[in-house]
Amino acid sequence: MRIVFDIGGSVLVPDKPDIDFIKKLAYQLVKISEDHEVAVVVGGGRVSREYIKAAKTFTPNETFKDYIGIHITRANAMLLIAALGEKAYPFVVQDFRKAWEVIQLKKIPIMGGTHPGHTTDAVAALLAEYLQADLLVVITNVDGVYDSDPRENPNAKKLRKITTAQLVEIAMQGESKAGGSSVVDALAAKFIQRGKIRTYVVGKNDAVNLFDVIRGKHSGTIVEPEP
Repeated sequence: MRIVFDIGGSVLVPDKPDIDFIKKLAYQLVKISEDHEVAVVVGGGRVSREYIKAAKTFTPNETFKDYIGIHITRANAMLLIAALGEKAYPFVVQDFRKAWEVIQLKKIPIMGGTHPGHTTDAVAALLAEYLQADLLVVITNVDGVYDSDPRENPNAKKLRKITTAQLVEIAMQGESKAGGSSVVDALAAKFIQRGKIRTYVVGKNDAVNLFDVIRGKHSGTIVEPEP
């Protein structure tokens, strides 16, 4: 099985690097790669958002600020590369074709951001589509997809199983609200739908046992492609 893991920056580096979690994650990724082909995309998280917020003081250039965020994602990616040791390709991969080449070498390609205007969720979805991955696992600081933002609505309901079309609808609704957000952004959701990618959205608690997650044993959300 070919699996792409999309790891949120706030999961790896909430306020500072979560060393214990990174060690557990790296161990599991190495072990999973013994039986499966694995690729990873790492986000920027809170650190990236803080840098971008600070940059607003100096420039209105959104593309420039996107590049700042991309650099932070790649720093986080380097941290994971260090934790994975020799199993990881030693440089942050910046191109999908290179990721494919690295997989052929039996190494794990680690990516961060690639282009302005694309979140790392979108990068992960595109990578999964390009690699024709069997599974995309999205690891976030929210433990699944909800019918509304659980950080704002205490009565929000977690959705155990949805279609890719429903994921797009939920993501679009989240982004249409002022200050709104969804676990997977709308662009990424559209790529998941287009690529017909089976996707699991899980939280940090599930991520400590990825061996079960890739078998569908988790408390997150299963996103099934339409026929």
